[in-house]
Amino acid sequence: MKRYPHIMLFAALVASLAVGSVQGCHLRHLREAEAFYRWLLAAATHERLFRDDAGEFSDKELFDTVARKIESDIADWEVEDDQADEDVSTLSRVAGDRRHDHALWNYARGRTLKEERRRFLQLARERKLSYARDIDYAEAQAGGVNLFNLFFGFRKVAANFVWIQVDRYWHQGMMYRMIPLMKTCVLLDPNFIDAYLLGAWHLSYNATAKMPDTPPALKRWHPKYQVCLGEKELYYYLAIDFLKDGISKNPRNYKLYFDLGFAVYKNKLSDYPNAIRYLREAVRQPHDRWVPRQLYICMELNGQYAEALAGWQDYVKRFPGTDIAQEVGPRFIQRNTALIYELRAEEAFAAAAAATDPQEAEARRQEAYDYEQRAIQIWTEMKEPYAEYRLARLHALHLTEENRYMEAVAMLDKARWENPANFDDASDLMIEIKLRGGLPLSVSEKKAVLRREAGDICQGMPEDIRRQRLEEAKAAGVQHDPELLESLE
Repeated sequence: MKRYPHIMLFAALVASLAVGSVQGCHLRHLREAEAFYRWLLAAATHERLFRDDAGEFSDKELFDTVARKIESDIADWEVEDDQADEDVSTLSRVAGDRRHDHALWNYARGRTLKEERRRFLQLARERKLSYARDIDYAEAQAGGVNLFNLFFGFRKVAANFVWIQVDRYWHQGMMYRMIPLMKTCVLLDPNFIDAYLLGAWHLSYNATAKMPDTPPALKRWHPKYQVCLGEKELYYYLAIDFLKDGISKNPRNYKLYFDLGFAVYKNKLSDYPNAIRYLREAVRQPHDRWVPRQLYICMELNGQYAEALAGWQDYVKRFPGTDIAQEVGPRFIQRNTALIYELRAEEAFAAAAAATDPQEAEARRQEAYDYEQRAIQIWTEMKEPYAEYRLARLHALHLTEENRYMEAVAMLDKARWENPANFDDASDLMIEIKLRGGLPLSVSEKKAVLRREAGDICQGMPEDIRRQRLEEAKAAGVQHDPELLESLE
């Protein structure tokens, strides 16, 4: 052996090269599989939450192929109950439950989806995938050693430097220069969560802070968002787009879902169904304990009192001994319990009015009074501003039923100033009572009626959508002023 040291050295070199080649191929396979896996999660998120088909890109076609191929394998996998009935593919529902992340990763790197993975890499290199435009690994590997490869590893550093400039523009008041740089930041580093959060905050809060709400007559139809928008309201939807882009690239980060649901849909648009939709997603991810509290509050605001009640009861059980569980939680449990009683009383009164049999009508009225008394008892025991407002509201409704319209309006007028948080609800109810009793409306109330009548009709709206909304409003009892409609044409 001592006579042939060069042979041994050569054999060791060949063995090292072979091992290195195998390891390199394995590493490349894992990185390609990771890119494919991240795209799968992004495509599933878009189908399940955003219902986005990616337009001219090939995401939907490829995702549908993958979904069909593994449909039989994943059909029996458990998912969250509130996802079970959604009109999306099984793969989308499964991808929405993080308990299955490891299993989906095994599919992404395994033989079952080998052909689909190869197709993904080809489409990614050709820039034909909307949700993979920032997954640049495939392009870097295809291009060899070049300027892009040299820069590829320093994107996060570059993103931080760009963000410093964003912060500088903010302090200089140059909002218009911030937006393109914020987009550059997340293009360089798609996992820069704070850039998404702060960028959306700047768009929906800081950029609109000094803008007045756009009057309905000045709003125009926006074809992309399918809503009537003014300059101020457009910024809210730009923030939504920014956060949705972050979610598609980071579908397991609860902060993006939370800010989309709470900061924009709840606080800025008062769109409680969508707020609930994204807050549910935030709760499904690892999250801080305050996240579900906002979900339950939005459920209450959306009239989902039973779900809000169940949520608060579960929260109190899970976090015993905390101030929230001992003070805040019980208060919201009382609130939603009383609101459920009020809702049941309202339903029983409606059933009594519709009953043709006098005995049946009387039985339903008695049932309504029983529910109402339970609600009144809770509100009386709570002794807080919201409870006082609910008591005043119930009293005003009784006065209305007795045709004592002026007294009902006076009671609500007093209550709304004593409890400003309920000002809008009281004002809307006052308008309804005045219209029912034939009482004159104030100037502000007349404007409120006009805003309600023109709320979903605006300039530039396609005629078919305009006609459909007018018919829906008529069916709901809202009559649009002809002169107002003419001004919006």
